[in-house]
Amino acid sequence: MNVLYFYIFLLAHPYIALWWKSFPQAGHKSWEALIPIYNYYVAFKIGSKKPFWALLLIFPGVHLAMWSVANTSYIRRFGYYSLVDTLQGVFFPYIIMAKIAQSKNDILPETNWANSKELGEREWAII
Repeated sequence: MNVLYFYIFLLAHPYIALWWKSFPQAGHKSWEALIPIYNYYVAFKIGSKKPFWALLLIFPGVHLAMWSVANTSYIRRFGYYSLVDTLQGVFFPYIIMAKIAQSKNDILPETNWANSKELGEREWAII
C-alpha cells in the first residue's frame, strides 16, 4: 500500500506545485506540466540538469534526492538563490513554487560557471 501512496504522490506533485502556471514563464506550454513523466522531463530540462534524470524518480528512496535536485535547480532558474529559498525548495517546495507561479518574472539564463562575475551575482545570501 505504501508503494501506491508513493506513485500517487509522484503523479500529484506537479499539480500541487502549480507547474502549469510556471512552465509558460520558462517558455514551455502549460499542458506539458499535466502529462505524467513528461512533466518531470521538462522540469529537469528547465532546471538545466540532465533531463534523463527524471527516470531516476521511479526508484523509491532515490526519488527523494531527485525531487530535491529538481526543485532546487527549478527555483534557482527563477532567481531564488538564498539559503532560505534553497531550504524551502527542498523541504517546503509548494510554498516557493506558488511564489514563482504568482510572480510574472521570466526565467533567468543558465549560469555560466566559468564567469566569476556571474557567479558573484548568484551567491547565496543568508536573508
